[in-house]
Amino acid sequence: MKQITNRRTLLASLILTIISFSAQAQTDEKVWSFGPEVGMNLSKFGDDGSSSDYRTGILLGVGLTYSIQNTYGVTTKVLYSQKGAEVDDKKTSLKYIEVPITGRFFLNKDGKCRPNLFVGPSFSFLTGAAEKIGDADAEEVKDYSDFFNTFDFGVTGGIGLNWLIADETHLIIDGRYTHGLTDVSKSNATINNQAFTLSAGVTFGL
Repeated sequence: MKQITNRRTLLASLILTIISFSAQAQTDEKVWSFGPEVGMNLSKFGDDGSSSDYRTGILLGVGLTYSIQNTYGVTTKVLYSQKGAEVDDKKTSLKYIEVPITGRFFLNKDGKCRPNLFVGPSFSFLTGAAEKIGDADAEEVKDYSDFFNTFDFGVTGGIGLNWLIADETHLIIDGRYTHGLTDVSKSNATINNQAFTLSAGVTFGL
């Protein structure tokens, strides 16, 4: 009789535990979010001598965020990113696969509009480099891939805004600055990438 009572108690406890976890799963927000992103870079070179002007380039890719708490998360992105600079009549274009990994700190715990700050390392892998010389009427394009290192390490940080537009769906707007710490040039000159980025995207809860 005692064994039957113990089994009933164990079964009741198991059922209550399952119900509790099911209810929690229905009310908890999804901790993973994923989505596409598109934006624009405004980049230049920081170097040891000549000054350079900013040039624009596109940025597009995908991002994945893991929300550890309501106020903190980690975002990893894989982006196609165009950087470079203009020096006199020369326009240098560098094409990268960029992987920034940032800690994201939300300024409020909930709500439709969630501003946040983020900072972290950025890893970039060169896929191509070119230089345009001259004006539009007499422009010469040269492949400069052999003149630049294939890896660039830097730090990135900025401010973002997450806007809830549907269930578990957010519009994401980010503005950030990335400062390269690696000398990307194979020549005697020291060249570092510097870029301001404005991007927008949509994320979906997983």
